[in-house]
Amino acid sequence: MLKKIMSYLNIGSPHVDLVLMQNQIMPGSTVNGSFHLKSGWANLEIKRLECDLVKVTEGKKTETVDLVTTILMSKKIEAKEKTEIPFSYRIPADLPPSSEGFTYRLNTRLIFSENIKSFDHDEIVLLG
Repeated sequence: MLKKIMSYLNIGSPHVDLVLMQNQIMPGSTVNGSFHLKSGWANLEIKRLECDLVKVTEGKKTETVDLVTTILMSKKIEAKEKTEIPFSYRIPADLPPSSEGFTYRLNTRLIFSENIKSFDHDEIVLLG
């Protein structure tokens, strides 16, 4: 019962965090950072890491702009282990700048064995 409650509250669960060096950037420029992976209380096997650039418009469905990266792996991560994976992505030059009506995000998903998933999203401001 305690395990179910802790799982529901996300206590001790594995997670991913995309840490960016900058979040304001010009279209056509490169954004850099790293994926920070942290295991929970149990040993797990990572199946893949996915990241997409999406456009979020108020009152509309989120639109995928670009599939940034998919890293397939079969990596075991020990309990309480932390790992970093470098990240670099060139923003498409033809994207319109962010505005009050819409924003851009990098949506990250970390998929473990047994279909355990961790999500993260980071807002990117495209300057005009």
